[in-house]
Amino acid sequence: MPKEKVHVPVVEPKTTSCVEYIELGRTVTPQPVFKKDTIRVRLLQRSLGNPAETFDTEKHWEYDVPWPVEEVKVEEVVVEKQPEKKNIFQRVTL
Repeated sequence: MPKEKVHVPVVEPKTTSCVEYIELGRTVTPQPVFKKDTIRVRLLQRSLGNPAETFDTEKHWEYDVPWPVEEVKVEEVVVEKQPEKKNIFQRVTL
């Protein structure tokens, strides 16, 4: 039996006093075969650590988000045993 895969959620970075993140674009592509969404993000990272040397870097991220697991409910079917019908010969002999 294969091991169950544990999904670790992606934490996107936040803007701080040294680094500023600006989102340029986001694309969400559903993949029904694999039951997940692929997310592609374009970011502009602006470094503000040294005010004399600020610079911009464009970054591309791609990560997957699995779809929620649907629980399957299993119901037991109870079959009642019906008495067998006796034919005429069985009724006469008893």
